[in-house]
Amino acid sequence: MYLSFDVGTTSVKTALFDERGRLLAKNIQNYSLDTPRVDWYEVEPEVYWQAVLRGFRQTVAGAGVDPKGVRAVCGCSQGETIVFLDKKDRSVRPAIVWIDNRARAESEELKDRIPTEEFFEATGCVEIEPTWSVLKIAWLKNNEAGNFDRIDKIMPVEDYIVYALTGRFLSTPTLMHSTGLIDIRAGTYWSKTVSPLGIEGKLPPLVEVGSIVGPIQSQLADELGLSRETIVVKGAMDQTMSAVGAGNIHPGVVTETTGTALAIGVTADSAEAIHANCLAHQPHAVTGKYLILPYAQTSGVLYKWFRDVFASAEIEAAGGLEEAYEQLNLLAAAAPPGCDGLVLLPFFAGAYIPENDMYAKGVWYGITLKHDRGHFARSIQESVGFMLRRILDLIRAANIEIEEVRCMGGAARSDLWLQIKADICELPMVRMMEEETSVLGCAILSAVATKQYGDIEEAAAAMVRTGKTFAPDPKQRELYARLYGLYGELYESLKPLFRKFTGQ
Repeated sequence: MYLSFDVGTTSVKTALFDERGRLLAKNIQNYSLDTPRVDWYEVEPEVYWQAVLRGFRQTVAGAGVDPKGVRAVCGCSQGETIVFLDKKDRSVRPAIVWIDNRARAESEELKDRIPTEEFFEATGCVEIEPTWSVLKIAWLKNNEAGNFDRIDKIMPVEDYIVYALTGRFLSTPTLMHSTGLIDIRAGTYWSKTVSPLGIEGKLPPLVEVGSIVGPIQSQLADELGLSRETIVVKGAMDQTMSAVGAGNIHPGVVTETTGTALAIGVTADSAEAIHANCLAHQPHAVTGKYLILPYAQTSGVLYKWFRDVFASAEIEAAGGLEEAYEQLNLLAAAAPPGCDGLVLLPFFAGAYIPENDMYAKGVWYGITLKHDRGHFARSIQESVGFMLRRILDLIRAANIEIEEVRCMGGAARSDLWLQIKADICELPMVRMMEEETSVLGCAILSAVATKQYGDIEEAAAAMVRTGKTFAPDPKQRELYARLYGLYGELYESLKPLFRKFTGQ
């Protein structure tokens, strides 16, 4: 058996799989982000760690199995969130979460020092934006000098959990690529961003994805009921593992995850088209391949926000927060395709690919007295479809083939949302049998590390299964083509105003 974890933006998922990729049990531990100021998002690292431990215990208990049968633990996490520890491994300050946009001044400073093209060639990140960990670290140095001086270790969240599990301080270029600290061509730290901060000795040594880190610490193994021979396997970023767990390991298959963010994964055999078309990318978990990984900061979190702020009646009627989504989906389904002209720009935390605009804001356009909450709920789903199409159009423009899109995240539970995406993008959308593909991807790495399978390709063939396919409805093509054009024109028209009135 393989125990997996995924530390997301607002929850930790843990899961237990067998060697055939069958889910034995899973658990979700939720937590909230602290928002001390507008565009600031923080979490105490201990919150992540305790959520993982609770998840492990409840997952194993829910499976009703002997925890000593767990052969390996592997995990993944959100990317650019950064943790700071002192010499005694205590948190120096709350982790700065990936969607945090406070480092705008540091972003502009780095643009003055390093050309954007050079930054892209080294890191695979298309633009220099406050999202990247290097800029969050620079902000800390510029604004909290006392805290900065106390730092002994700097790491992303998955590294932090692995360190707590094993006592070994390690990372991988596939996790670190979007920090802005790695030269992904060389697979080493990049002196142009690391040296000016003076943090060379505070970053973890680098190993390959899927490497065996070592056994879980004995005392911790005893507390969790695991065998002291249970190994910990090095994972990576959540979207990398999600691609593996969905079988996105060959060109032609694309994955999209509508969770808090919208993340797309495209496997490529060569970097030539990637560089020529300036597509965000990283080393794949599969040796020798690349994973094109564009994303947008807000997608499913918009639906959660709408639920929390405007759906109190649905929450009460459904008897719970998660159950209320089905009530919202019924409202959305009652609204017509195109929402009677209501279009949302879903940039509630800025816009990334392809707009690359940290100043962008959310805007509803076309509101009339005819519109009700169902229109607004459906317009959120359609806006995510428009975001997805904008990104897929970039991929297709690079002459990279797309045969189907495999869908994950909470939104993939909704037939309506998957059909909307198929109609807008004019591509088949495929639901995965196991919706939590990130933790399944971690189990696949564990299965390879324990020699159950020879490599990732063999393990994925045995452990990954697809579900229902949603084909595009040709009757909706003209409507959504027109609204997709409106979506693009709205952003271009408002772009100057976003920057002019930033902070107001």
